[in-house]
Amino acid sequence: MNHFTQLFQSVDSVSGTNQRIRYLREYFEESKPEDSIWACWFLDGNRVKNLIRLKDLKILVADVCSLPLWLVEDSHEVVGDLAETLSLLLKSFAKGKEPIPLSTVVEKFILPLSSMNVEEKCRTIKDAWARLRPEDLLPYHKLMMGAFRMGISNGNLCRALGDINNVPPAIIAQRMMGKWQPGDRTLQNIIVSATTEEDLNAPVPFCLASPLMAKVNTLGDNAEWQIEWKWDGIRAQLIKSHSGTLIWSRGGESVGGAFPEILEAAKLLPKGVCLDGEILAWNQNGLMPFHDLQRRLGRKSPGVQIQRTVPTRFIAYDIIRFAGEDLRNKVLVKRRHLLEQLVTSLPSQYPIGISRPVEAGNWEEYQILRDESREKGVEGFMLKHIESRYNPGRKKGGWYKWKIAPLEADMVLVGAQMGHGRRANIFSDYSLAVWHKDELVVVAKAYSGLTDNEILKVDKQIRKTIIGKFGPVRSVKPMMVFQVAFEGVQRSRRRKTGVGLRFPRIQRWRQDKLPEEAGHLEEIMALGQLQNLESPGQVVYQPELDFKTEP
Repeated sequence: MNHFTQLFQSVDSVSGTNQRIRYLREYFEESKPEDSIWACWFLDGNRVKNLIRLKDLKILVADVCSLPLWLVEDSHEVVGDLAETLSLLLKSFAKGKEPIPLSTVVEKFILPLSSMNVEEKCRTIKDAWARLRPEDLLPYHKLMMGAFRMGISNGNLCRALGDINNVPPAIIAQRMMGKWQPGDRTLQNIIVSATTEEDLNAPVPFCLASPLMAKVNTLGDNAEWQIEWKWDGIRAQLIKSHSGTLIWSRGGESVGGAFPEILEAAKLLPKGVCLDGEILAWNQNGLMPFHDLQRRLGRKSPGVQIQRTVPTRFIAYDIIRFAGEDLRNKVLVKRRHLLEQLVTSLPSQYPIGISRPVEAGNWEEYQILRDESREKGVEGFMLKHIESRYNPGRKKGGWYKWKIAPLEADMVLVGAQMGHGRRANIFSDYSLAVWHKDELVVVAKAYSGLTDNEILKVDKQIRKTIIGKFGPVRSVKPMMVFQVAFEGVQRSRRRKTGVGLRFPRIQRWRQDKLPEEAGHLEEIMALGQLQNLESPGQVVYQPELDFKTEP
């Protein structure tokens, strides 16, 4: 843990990006291969979770430190971060003199916990505490509790790894996409300079759009932009290589098993192709609600009945690779021409199509069409400059998402939970409710939208009005009203109301309103037209044209 602990402390002590990248590069150049691959895995955002209940961990610390449990819990309340709390309490118990390799710590004191009973887990963790140095406790607890964060973005990690062998960061990012384990590959596999067959099967980092914050007419001539509907589906890459066909989600998961009809249709594609697009629920009448598409997610082998009830299509809107050639540095207008040639060669009834540009004369006409988005079941427009490259991540100037205004409702704060990272000791995650039959019912959880100063004021008010405790959640006297924005309303089995909101976030704190003036569940349901979503297969948009693009 010596090098890894030093990296943890060094990165935490500086804020400059170049300095952090230098620390990362030096770590990977100096650490042993078996340690560096584990560090890479954790820094890439992977976690081990649910190894031990936090309650059991607190009881164990209380026993080891000869402290009452309430004092451990109160210490956690004050410090905010449990990993840091435990590290402070256990400093005198850590007796290690020599550093233990990171790979040994992970493989001996972390991973085996998943298959142990509570007594065995406690013995293993106590053994780790006794053998670790005091400075190793905090990174160990972060790793063991699945709470490891170092403030290193994926982009900076890829830059640091790429610097070692002068490999473009985009290639490094591609090699780390998907679900992988340190036993599957080595650091050398990730930083090797030559292109491999595995590279051709892996997804590339997605090109993302920035929200359009300025007025649309500031973008210049609309003829310089390719304008498409912003589809409400699952972003994915469809890859056809010499070794097979894969569908990768934006989260890096291989999801082809859930969409066998798309994999079957991909047999007509040539090898060496990678398409970027959207998976949608779509039947013979047109686009179906996202609610229906959710019924297909997570199924490794969907049955015939669900495939008939909720058929899916892959709508391609970009081509990333053709005949094995990387096209990301070609301008959009050239990529689009090749994409149209490829996709229009497929039978029109096949579940692979193309996202057609929306034609209008000027920005004012596009504004009118955009205002009709919700009725069409889409989220607005995607604006892509015809000279843009397929750049990884979110780079302003190339792609914009011009979304319709969100739905809104006033809600009452009825519960709160402490946040993470710099908000670990602040109540910043909120449960929000609306009225239904003279009762407040929770319809959303939100943790973004307020300023840092507002969060501190809300936290102070929450602490004064706590009326109950349910694990980490505090029940709060309903006094504060917030205006909440959200993208849509759908059925949800996770909530007692049967209603869930898509992407809820706080717009503002309505200090001018009383709780009695908050919204009602019936109003929320009316916004989402939930009565139309109850029957599976409901069409929300029927396009004027089919997928086949005319030459």
